[in-house]
This record gives sequence, C-alpha cells and structure tokens, in this order.
Amino acid sequence: METIELERETEQQIDVNFDFLQQSQQERALETAKSFEWVAKETLVVLVETEHSFAEDFQLCGMKMTDWVALATSGCKHKVISFVGEDEILQVAKQHAGDFSYVAVLYNDIPLLKKQTFLDLMDYFAKRKMNVMRLERGFVFRSEYLENAQILLSGMVEKFGEEDFFVVDNAEKASHAFEVLNARIVDYHKKDGVVFFGENTIFVDVDVQIESGAIIYPNNIIKGQSYIGKNVVLESGNYIVDSAICDGAKVCQSYIKNSVVEKKKNIGPFENLTNVKV
Repeated sequence: METIELERETEQQIDVNFDFLQQSQQERALETAKSFEWVAKETLVVLVETEHSFAEDFQLCGMKMTDWVALATSGCKHKVISFVGEDEILQVAKQHAGDFSYVAVLYNDIPLLKKQTFLDLMDYFAKRKMNVMRLERGFVFRSEYLENAQILLSGMVEKFGEEDFFVVDNAEKASHAFEVLNARIVDYHKKDGVVFFGENTIFVDVDVQIESGAIIYPNNIIKGQSYIGKNVVLESGNYIVDSAICDGAKVCQSYIKNSVVEKKKNIGPFENLTNVKV
C-alpha cells in the first residue's frame, strides 16, 4: 500500500469511530496508477509551495493543492518547502538530494497532475539518461549531476499530459480544477459500480468511499472521510460529512455529520443528524 510522506502533518481527526470499516479509509480514490518500484525508491520529490492568494486552508475536493501533487507522486519521499525563485531551485535540489538517484522539484499549484503522468516523465528522464529536465512547472535532476553543477542549464520545456500542468493561480482556475477533480472522482466510482444521476450536481471528496451498488441522485454533497455502503440510496438534497451510511440505507434531503446510519434505515426528509448513531 502506498503512503504519502510529507514533512508536516496534513491529516485531520474525526469524531465518529469507523473501526468496522478497517481498510476502507486507508486508500485514496484516485490512487490507481501502477507504480514503477524504482521511482518510489530512487526519487525524492520536493514540493514548492507558491505564493498565490488562496487561504491557507483552501481545498479542492477535500485536499489542499500540495496534497494533490503529493498524491500524484505518492510512494516517493516528499519534502515541502516555501516558495523559492528559479535561481534557487538548483541549490534546493542539491540540499535535499541525499542518497536519492533523482530529485523532482514540483510546484504545488498543479493539482491536476496525474500519477501515471509523473511515472511517465520519470521513465522518460531515466531512459534517456538525462541530467536535468525542465517541466512546465518544475524540474527533474539526476543527483550525480547535482554534485558538480554550478548553474541551472536546461533545454526546451518537456511537456507531458494535456492538463496535468494546468496552473491554479486564481479563483477562475481553481473552479476549473475543482470540476476536473470532481469528475475524476465520480468517474472512478462509476467504474466501481456506483450509479450517479445528474452527476454534474453531485460533489464527492477524494477520501469518500462508496461501495458498488449505491445509487446517488442529483444535488448530493459527500465530504470528508465518509463511507457509503452497498445498495445505499441517496435521494436528492443530502449533505453528508465524515459519516457512514451503511448497507441498504436510504437518505433523503438531510444533513448528516459525524454520524452513523445503520443498515437498511430510512432517514429524512429534513433530518439533521450530528454525532449520533441511528
């Protein structure tokens, strides 16, 4: 199982006990690409936090932008640093290289980066025995090159993926990124047997787990580390946060937070449940 190692803590605790789900919250929904073992073992990823004007707790589909880039590069060791200019990138890579064979320096404003794209660019870099590769928002270095390099020299920008390096630096772009990420999450669950009606009005955070056979109608918002069980029916108009809706339950036009709805229970319309088990 792959993990994301960041210098600072990013996980949040919830109040409801989900012991009965054990494995369910351990994997994030979009972490599906096959990993090349050597990439995880030999690559350090330095995540550079940019100076955009978003609030510190700004999130897209349940995760900060830094965490989305970390997810795309999961399996690798990560270092998170504050913004530095391009003239400092070489020194940053040297400082953190350690015993790694490769150092990838990526800015955190590219939350649409996919894991397969990251693996593809690392494979491209290694097979061509490159010393440095300039990306649209970052660089990849060979550590042997860093030992003696004095100035940052790189050729043309290598491009990978159509939208992976889309820069989110204003509100309009953040809205677009949210739509793309939410669509990816919904598509993932559709492939796993979940039925969505009116999916452009349904919003699902990345850590939500939905079992096969669930049916979700328009105007549903499912946030945090929520769990939606098998054959659950979410009628229109629900807002569910950090809660478990167990197998066969039906919920209609209700607000549910930090709660557990047991199997085959009918909830709503217009219920307001917080910190309860029903």
